[in-house]
Amino acid sequence: MKHPRVRAICRMAAAWTMAAFLVSCARSPGPPADSDVVVAMVNAAPITLQDLKAEIARIRGVVPSVAARSGTRTEVSRALRQLIERSLVLREGERLGVTVTGAEVDEEVRRYRADFPPGGLEKALLQEGINAEEWREGLRRSILYRKSVEAITRPLAKVTEQEMQGVFRERFGKATRPERIQVRQLLFDSPETAAQAREKLEEGTSPEDVVTRYSTGEGAPLDVDLGLLTREELPVEVAAELFALPAGGVSRVTRRDKTYSLFLVVRKSPPGAYTYAEKEPEIRKDLLERRKEAEFRKWLEAEVGKADVKVREGILAELSEERK
Repeated sequence: MKHPRVRAICRMAAAWTMAAFLVSCARSPGPPADSDVVVAMVNAAPITLQDLKAEIARIRGVVPSVAARSGTRTEVSRALRQLIERSLVLREGERLGVTVTGAEVDEEVRRYRADFPPGGLEKALLQEGINAEEWREGLRRSILYRKSVEAITRPLAKVTEQEMQGVFRERFGKATRPERIQVRQLLFDSPETAAQAREKLEEGTSPEDVVTRYSTGEGAPLDVDLGLLTREELPVEVAAELFALPAGGVSRVTRRDKTYSLFLVVRKSPPGAYTYAEKEPEIRKDLLERRKEAEFRKWLEAEVGKADVKVREGILAELSEERK
């Protein structure tokens, strides 16, 4: 038999071993967060597992709050490629001094908010489980990407006067422009006000004076210049009437939903041949957009080809395991 002192020492040693084991278990770190797991480095810039899962979710058309747990090999490969390309574009934008102001983000938020009733945007984000600040940061990065692409392609994309004139001859050389009229629309809240305004306009009162006359504490009639329109671009219910009016003519009161409109024919443009001067801005914009897209793809392919990309294949393999 062991001496009592020896047994006590053994018990103490066993207790110390168990305590050490429990402490080591308590202190052992859990699995790292996806945001801490780097799956690739692109010219020393990290791409995290969180980024990759969110990109797979975006490819699938779902919100980042339900980021994919895994993906097919095709999804993982596509998502990684897009993240690598985005990293290269943003890094080049940074080199070129591209930035995004808070005002630009605010304007983008306002455009989104215009599609919702008051408070609707925030409610939609909440229902989708999207953090508002993270969503706003996503908008900022999206604007930064667009501005970076523009900064990259602007000096690369050029069009010549000769090219534009060639496109004009090809597209519009034998084309005939249809008759058009420039239309101005005034919208009122009641048929009575619209009828009174029509009388004033026919008497020769200017549209500006009519808007001022019929403004109230609740607001002013809406005054919209619709620009030059063809017959096909106007609502069917007013097209024939407006084209029959002379320049300066006023339509009858037209109701749509809860508003009452008057249409003014500002001027008439007869049919005829297109001129290069009127089509030059449209042609230039179209050619530049196409040229920018082509030059951007060439630039991006070259940058991807020479980039220092290090990928942790093991993590990608685990992520792309097919679900049974």
